Amino acid sequence: MDKINAKVFLSVVENGSFRKAAEELDYTQAGVSYIISAMEEATGLNLFVREHGGVRLSREGKMILPHMQQLESWEHRFMQTVNELNGLENGVVRVQIFDSISIHWVPNIIRRFQEDFPNIQIELISEEDPIRTEQMVMNGEVDCGFFWSKMNSRMDVFPLREESLMAAVGKDHPLAGEKYFPISALGEYPFISMRFDANTAVGAIFQNKGITPNTVFSMDNDFAALSMVSKGLGYGIFPELLLRDNPYGVICMQLDEPQRRTISIGTRSLKTCSRACAK
Repeated sequence: MDKINAKVFLSVVENGSFRKAAEELDYTQAGVSYIISAMEEATGLNLFVREHGGVRLSREGKMILPHMQQLESWEHRFMQTVNELNGLENGVVRVQIFDSISIHWVPNIIRRFQEDFPNIQIELISEEDPIRTEQMVMNGEVDCGFFWSKMNSRMDVFPLREESLMAAVGKDHPLAGEKYFPISALGEYPFISMRFDANTAVGAIFQNKGITPNTVFSMDNDFAALSMVSKGLGYGIFPELLLRDNPYGVICMQLDEPQRRTISIGTRSLKTCSRACAK
């Protein structure tokens, strides 16, 4: 079907809006609407439910979504292969990142990479959920990704660095003057969690110690959580790298039983990934 456009379909899904998808793709809104309508006509399916505030996938659209993700991945790999067969040092590498490395690692990595490979474009996709990150790498939505939890054994993964997990408290917190935050006290004070903690090394601390946190807020953004910690609304547990040079004035301390996590980079397979990704 020559009217199938996986890239436009997935952009509309991600943005929930023809207008926002058009802005992302540098299309007109009418152009995006036409492409989606043409796809619906070609398939005989209503792929999206049009609503006043935007669009959402229909039941049929949800069933097609994984196939569209796979199609877009195949198209990406096809173009990478074409470039390599032509002997060109160009192409696109899509990389999944998360907050702490996006600030302290990624800018320098990109600068050095572009000095050596100026014609290779890097697309950065931010994702904090480790389960979703593995899915993105395994189904080809990204070429490689950074991880901080146990990865799928089928992936090629390379450890980069170990870092401590540290408690962060406001200046008026009862433990602010202590050298260590006792793990035994983790359930005694209001806790500001991150939404995906259950799947990370932070959640493992509570699980392994049999402690139920007194969670008062669950946040999507590390820096919003740090801001709330600074206002005395609770304590948080964050990776050492994220707390480096933090502007919120929170007090950071080691746990009395040191806890660490490993940051790794991985791809589905070094044998099948593009040369641009391998570099």
